[in-house]
Amino acid sequence: MLILLFPVAMGAGLAMQTAVNSKLRSFVLSSFLSSGFSFLVAWLFLLILSLETHQPLLVSPDLFTHAPAWLWLGGLFGAVALTGNVILFQKIGSLQTTVLPIMGQILMSVLIDQFGLFQSPVSRLSFAKVLGLIIIIAGVLLTMGIFELQRAVLKQEERELKTRRGLIFYQLFAVVAGMLMAMQTAINGHLGHVLESPIRAAFISFTIGVLCLLLINEFAYTRFRDITLAISQGIHYWWVWIGGILGALYILCSSWLVPIIGTGQVVVLALFGQLLFSALIEHYGLFESSANQMTRTKLIGLCEMFVGVLMVKFLTF
Repeated sequence: MLILLFPVAMGAGLAMQTAVNSKLRSFVLSSFLSSGFSFLVAWLFLLILSLETHQPLLVSPDLFTHAPAWLWLGGLFGAVALTGNVILFQKIGSLQTTVLPIMGQILMSVLIDQFGLFQSPVSRLSFAKVLGLIIIIAGVLLTMGIFELQRAVLKQEERELKTRRGLIFYQLFAVVAGMLMAMQTAINGHLGHVLESPIRAAFISFTIGVLCLLLINEFAYTRFRDITLAISQGIHYWWVWIGGILGALYILCSSWLVPIIGTGQVVVLALFGQLLFSALIEHYGLFESSANQMTRTKLIGLCEMFVGVLMVKFLTF
């Protein structure tokens, strides 16, 4: 039973990663530099792990010519999603930055299973999955406080309405970021199968992600020396450097646990840990984030989402 706590801890790690990277961004004043450094830390961690386990660092040139082009997009999708999360954390808060991408992950994973995208096993849509998706969407709306928005409409609170409407773009992007994360998981899973090594696949994925973020930072004219602003914060903020390691551990632990307890349990328990810990971060203002107390409506929404995820992943009627 203790092994079931690992996926919950993995999900908590993802929630922590978003908050940690957001704090790093507040020091370096750039979302691109924050996510780029996070990827670099993860890449160094995986490089050391690859060397210790004697993994080949390069791939055969034949793989580039014979493999589908999308096989190398996992790192790019991960880089976009991570950078987006850092931006979204500042705009819509920890809970929505977790909840909306999860909805995108679930929706995209259903499409991947339905059509066998990225050479994944086909798993047809069922009544239980459709019902689960409806429950998830209802949970998302509750968690976001959609009924508070309706009350604002009735009371004609124009200022509040303008503020909420201005967030729609970021909320839609959060769903897209979640879809990219689901695609990254499927792509990296196939890459691990092709290379016969999850560690090697993770290292290559993060290598591509680091290169993409390096180019993005160059085009955005990021001042790389601003990283010294974070270093100058001293030992008190040691935790701003662990975001990349948390992301790398999530990928590695997923590769380890799926063959043991199955993909369904890993995904569901990780999502539960991510939802729960994101709510705690926002409720208590952990990692010096803005505090936003949990309401009964949001708690019901989280529970609904978890029930919906269970139905999508496990029921087949």
